[in-house]
Amino acid sequence: MTDYIFKAGNPLLAPILLLHSTGGDEHQLLPIAERIAPGHPVLSIRGRVNDNGINRYFKLRHAGGFTQDNFDLDSLALESQWLADEILALAEKYSLDATKFIALGYSNGANIALYMTLKGIFNFDKVIALHGMQLTEINHPVSTDNKRIFLTYAPNDPIVSERNFNALIQNLETASCQNEIFKCTYGHQLTEEELVAAKKWLEIY
Repeated sequence: MTDYIFKAGNPLLAPILLLHSTGGDEHQLLPIAERIAPGHPVLSIRGRVNDNGINRYFKLRHAGGFTQDNFDLDSLALESQWLADEILALAEKYSLDATKFIALGYSNGANIALYMTLKGIFNFDKVIALHGMQLTEINHPVSTDNKRIFLTYAPNDPIVSERNFNALIQNLETASCQNEIFKCTYGHQLTEEELVAAKKWLEIY
């Protein structure tokens, strides 16, 4: 059974897909969605991987350690397809236009949204990736036809290294994404300044 929340909004506005961080759930980003995209329909889906009470969208090989060599890539592929299928099923259930979804993800949720975009697993209209990272190098990213991506990054982030983030941007550029990067100053945590920037970006595009 999928754990999720759907909040109906203005049907003329694009639906927002919320993807929580490690340890979060379907409630975590609801206040953020209201800040960034008030009035939009919202679909928030909990990752189905649970490790001793910690929710994730895909498994780690070993406890702790958010590094590329510790991500379970088989789980990542499996759970990405599961998530894509759930989005489509719930979009049909609630009469949402699946081609207009704006993914709003934080950390673990941002990671899987970016991976799904680069692999062509789901065609989000736009992606807001708060403190996302490259999960694995993608040698041949799927062309996205100039899809717009908003990313936040902090040089002092203890999880997302500068090298990793630069590799992610290179992958996105190879996929013809139009990236806007907002640099933060408070590590891996969400800040008021990046939420304001994300809202302004969404109002423009």
